[in-house]
Amino acid sequence: MNGAKRYAAFISYSHADARWAGWLQKQLEGFRVPSRLVGREGAHGPVPARIAPVFRDREELASSSDLGARIREALEASAALVVLCSPAAAGSRWVNEEIRGFRRSGRGDRIHCLRVPSSAGDGPALPRALVEAFDDLPAAAEPIAADLRDSGDGPALALQKIIAGLLGVGLDELRRREAQRRQRRLAWIASASAAGMAVAAVLAGQAHVARNDAQRRQAQAEDLLGFMIDDLRPKLERLGRLDLLDAVGDKALDYFDTLPARDLTDNALSQQARALTQIGQVRLDQGNHAAALAAFHAAHARADELSRRAPEDGGRLFDLAQAEYWLGLVAWRQRDLDAAEQWFRGYRDRSEALAALDPARFDWQREVAYGYHNLAVLADGRGRHAEAAEAFKREMALYRAWLPAHPQDTLLRYEAANVASWLGSVHERLGDLDAAEAYFIEADQGHAANQAQEPDVMAWTDNRIDTSVLLARLQARRGKLAEAREGLRRTLAYAARLTGHDPGNAAWRRSHGNVLSVLAATELACGDTAAAEAALDQARPLLARALQEAPEEELAVTYFVRAALVDAELALATSRPAAADAALARAEPPLAQAIARHRPPSDSVRQLSEQHARLLAARRGDGAAHAAAADPAACRNDPADPMPPQRSTP
Repeated sequence: MNGAKRYAAFISYSHADARWAGWLQKQLEGFRVPSRLVGREGAHGPVPARIAPVFRDREELASSSDLGARIREALEASAALVVLCSPAAAGSRWVNEEIRGFRRSGRGDRIHCLRVPSSAGDGPALPRALVEAFDDLPAAAEPIAADLRDSGDGPALALQKIIAGLLGVGLDELRRREAQRRQRRLAWIASASAAGMAVAAVLAGQAHVARNDAQRRQAQAEDLLGFMIDDLRPKLERLGRLDLLDAVGDKALDYFDTLPARDLTDNALSQQARALTQIGQVRLDQGNHAAALAAFHAAHARADELSRRAPEDGGRLFDLAQAEYWLGLVAWRQRDLDAAEQWFRGYRDRSEALAALDPARFDWQREVAYGYHNLAVLADGRGRHAEAAEAFKREMALYRAWLPAHPQDTLLRYEAANVASWLGSVHERLGDLDAAEAYFIEADQGHAANQAQEPDVMAWTDNRIDTSVLLARLQARRGKLAEAREGLRRTLAYAARLTGHDPGNAAWRRSHGNVLSVLAATELACGDTAAAEAALDQARPLLARALQEAPEEELAVTYFVRAALVDAELALATSRPAAADAALARAEPPLAQAIARHRPPSDSVRQLSEQHARLLAARRGDGAAHAAAADPAACRNDPADPMPPQRSTP
């Protein structure tokens, strides 16, 4: 193994496979290489005594949009790359980018693949970056993956295959040496246990033996619970039978309640907090908010005790902040906004304390921005738009201070653009349309800069589409129809590029349909009914499919209903009352269901409901009602109505 590398291996995985990444890291770093192999010349140099350290990024990469400097440095500093293969990993752009980065370093032969169980079933699991040609690298042969699944190698053999590959030794030799070591260790343990029990009997007597028995039973119980959560849970997820863990969760909660937190070791508290968080996530996935809340409260109590024991330990403070986040999230989903605000404020306060512990830890500084962001979104959802605007501005001030020092950090630029977009929406709700447009333009510029810097990262195009639509809708509302139409036509090209790149991406198809729908509304406002009809013809099947795939997702409902209402307006404008009735009828069921699911409804759903009611009234009151046509001058790009200066584009 290359001694010049800081990490023995880098684990690349999708967030959906995070539990397997943690399991693999623990297994690799805990593996002791058989002494008779240590120092021998392997395929990659002298065989080391340990496979450590192993790099596994703590943060969820799918929530970021870039392989940041820390990830790139870790890839370069790693002797090997282990890819956890699953349907989720195959579709993860970040897993693919990590593989490409590693292959660019000329170490394609040091990539090892491990197929992990997945709730998505047995679909294609190998990321395309393993075999594709790019830059000056030719296409590679499809690698053979070790398979953790019961239908494959099983956990023991699959792990041995990965270890043998990392060490550069033959699998048969590793298994033979490992078997010899186990036999020697069992013999030693048997002898040591016999001697230890004899000494314990002499020195401590029956009371000491009884205490050891109690501690051993506790350890066995917690090990069994860990197996049920870490190993059994993914198998039950694949079978769709998470309900079988209900009894385990109930027993675990009852058992942990009998153990005073102050009497437990730090390690035991940490294990219990992790187990309870897992139980909470199972209950949350099942929609059982009360049970999830109980588990998260128990996890929080243990994280709080650990932090009290070492208040200057940033890792423990971070874990406590995350526990408060989970409690706030459950309260948010229960629409208990007061409780959500309490926990989110706690999370923000912990983040500020965490940042103060080490100002040089930029990742901890960014937690402060996330703390502001949660509270701002909460305030906006409660209708406190002015308060939300102030919180977003405090968050934006942090990003504006950070960006000059990190000019190439595309993730940081994305986060700043996202805040600017939120500020645009909040100011639009406050009626300050000048400020709203300025913030939307700032967000568009940030996403455009990311597009220009990394044109092959599809996430930047996806982000820009969302902000461009918000900007165009505001411009249309302000009568800047020429700017809105021009921006939407450019955005439509981006959306078509995404769906062409990956036709199976449901979110991109839905976004494509929304761009077409908003463009149709703008064309109709300009009086170009033919262009509006052409855009709607393309939007209808995309948005109908999106609603069918996710009927309870608010974005799918909002985009479908919005397109149906544009359809109704177009029908009224072209004197087709029957078509208008059909479009309004299509919009009514999903709109009613969205209103019933969330009370009070979101601003978007409420506005669509009001628009639906107005169109119904217009239809019943005047069958020949038409949409008002715009001043033709507002739809032209000429010196009297100039476009704004060109922003950064690819």
